[in-house]
Amino acid sequence: MSLPRSGVYTGHAWWENRQATGDYYQTTLDRPADDTFEDDLTEAWNNPPVTERYVLDLAYSRASEPSDDEP
Repeated sequence: MSLPRSGVYTGHAWWENRQATGDYYQTTLDRPADDTFEDDLTEAWNNPPVTERYVLDLAYSRASEPSDDEP
């Protein structure tokens, strides 16, 4: 992820549907393997019934402090 400028950012992160997506994938993996398992698994991964959504809400706070390595 690219930020508009270097520095210190503060903010919050949250997500939706993480548990539902994890449960769906686990159920898919728990199915008995047969000749079509690989195709079914690919289909399940490409078309989940729910979509995870991750959000980063960041705001620039201040410039970075110089490190000991910088002149």
